[in-house]
Amino acid sequence: MEESLQLEKAIYNRKIKRNALIVVALIILLFVAVLVAISVGTKSVNIKTVMGVLFENVFPNEEITNVQRQIVINIRIPRVVAAVLAGMLLSNAGLLMQCILQNPLASPYTLGVSNGAALGASIAIVFSSILGAAAYSPYIIPIFAFAFATITMLLVFGISKISRNATWTLLLGGVAIGYLMSSLTSLIKYMADTVKLPELVFWSLGSLTGLPWEAIFIMLGMAVISNVFMLYYALDLNAMPLGEETAVSLGINYKKMRQLSFIFATLMTAVSVAFTGVIGFVGLVAPHLSRMIIGNDFRLQVWTSGIIGGLLLLISDTVARTIIAPTELPVGIITSVLGVPFFLFLIVKRGRE
Repeated sequence: MEESLQLEKAIYNRKIKRNALIVVALIILLFVAVLVAISVGTKSVNIKTVMGVLFENVFPNEEITNVQRQIVINIRIPRVVAAVLAGMLLSNAGLLMQCILQNPLASPYTLGVSNGAALGASIAIVFSSILGAAAYSPYIIPIFAFAFATITMLLVFGISKISRNATWTLLLGGVAIGYLMSSLTSLIKYMADTVKLPELVFWSLGSLTGLPWEAIFIMLGMAVISNVFMLYYALDLNAMPLGEETAVSLGINYKKMRQLSFIFATLMTAVSVAFTGVIGFVGLVAPHLSRMIIGNDFRLQVWTSGIIGGLLLLISDTVARTIIAPTELPVGIITSVLGVPFFLFLIVKRGRE
């Protein structure tokens, strides 16, 4: 008996060390990707210069020019930080959705939240001429996007309540509302003039261009709050995929946890989409990659899913702005190219199971 306990303890310790090494490796990989993303672009800045700018207050370097300093500090760093934060928000929103819906193909976009945000942004872009002075606010598009994402959340949640919180109704209701929002967005595009249409199309495909620090701080705040929630309730969330009966037998308020998770997943998606546009598949791919390398422990998935999501979106954005430089592609195109094959792989895998 004692030997068996010792063996189990040794296996557990090895697993803890392995998972710790994986998390550290992911953090290092993200740091390297950040340095590379800052250094490449229409005007390249080598990594040594980037490091010099970042630590200039500690190690002054007279060789760094003002142009290089402006590129790194005012252009590249805000964009890179925004990409990492948006990727973290979308991936952890997807992690929550897959947990509460007990469906590996679920993501924030399954519930139509992104389509609702796209409709709100489309209205703000196309009809800005009738909004008066408010149209000149840099936050008018994010405000409309966030508002309509919240409306979409309330509609889907209302449908779920009417059907007595059935999980399948939540999923199908989200798909139906998402199609409705998408159809209305298409109508707005049809009504748009030739001046507004390019901006509308570019935003609907996702962009990280020119985000102010205020927007980045809002995304950071949402990321911190949502991570605190997921880590605090990690043990409860571990039991959610086992089904309502099992979760309730373990003393978990299943309906409350599902409602809270739904709200946080929606808010994370809404904040991200409001500032960066519609970026697909990050919320689907990152949680699955996390489970593949770290297992099903939600306490670890919160970290690994977020890091992988930030890494995926950062790499995608770097490719989008450099692959045909100086022309910039919408980042949503790159994430879709990467995500569709993975999505098909999941469908095939689930079909075989």
